[in-house]
Amino acid sequence: MAIQLSPVLAAQARDNRGGFSVKSIDLQELGERASPILVLDDFRVTGRPFPLHPHAGFSAVTYVFEDSKGSLRSRDSLGNDLVTGPGGIVWTQAGSRVVHEEIPADASRELHGLQVFVNLSAKNKLVAPRMFRLQKSSVPEWRSGAGDCVRVLVGSFAGLLSPLVPAEPFDFLDIELQSEMSLNLASAHNTIVYVPEGDIIVHTAAREQEVSGGHALGIYGSGGHVKLEALQRAHLVLLSGVEIREPVVADGPFIMNERSQIEGAVSRYRAGGMGHLPPLSDS
Repeated sequence: MAIQLSPVLAAQARDNRGGFSVKSIDLQELGERASPILVLDDFRVTGRPFPLHPHAGFSAVTYVFEDSKGSLRSRDSLGNDLVTGPGGIVWTQAGSRVVHEEIPADASRELHGLQVFVNLSAKNKLVAPRMFRLQKSSVPEWRSGAGDCVRVLVGSFAGLLSPLVPAEPFDFLDIELQSEMSLNLASAHNTIVYVPEGDIIVHTAAREQEVSGGHALGIYGSGGHVKLEALQRAHLVLLSGVEIREPVVADGPFIMNERSQIEGAVSRYRAGGMGHLPPLSDS
């Protein structure tokens, strides 16, 4: 099957609460073609709106946009306590278990980021948990003479390889598009192009589709080239992974294949089997 574009665009749904605002992309619009991505949230946050919490069965990924005023502090039950600045990424591969907390490093400075939940296939649902982190200075960058820039957070582009290698193949590219560029998409991967701002046209051999700011487009098929054209200066994020054709059972912070696995994760957490993370003091 040649490269196909999703018949509809996924749009943002906005949610504003005290100290937290999020523009969630409605991935249900893309159906199974969103797999392995389960959550895609463009968020802004100050303070500490969320308590520490467990995860299992997937990877929780937070990318700090370069325009963020503040940095991200990530703590977990594996012993990590790290601060990641604008342009950096934290990939928490929860696997069998982890308790973590992600908050603005400075409660007075707004953190702007992208939260992505990436499903794990059945063989890796209970893989040992790990946290991967890249600061901006460690992210490979490609630039064109026309001013286009691709930051290779995960995966590869134009011969550049990210040092962040999760359990399953994935590409995470942050793109500033001034003119146009071609991308080679892998076979059997589902790809989501999310446009935070600007307007682009995605071209394939059979079709073209305009994508405006605040929308996402699904791309899938047997692999090949697509062309991205900026109608005006645009910022976009490309996420691409192997489609997981397995049952998905999600319950709060756990994503598994069967209800019994969810029950097992809940039991492990309640028994302390996911580790411990002391709450931060307010001082």
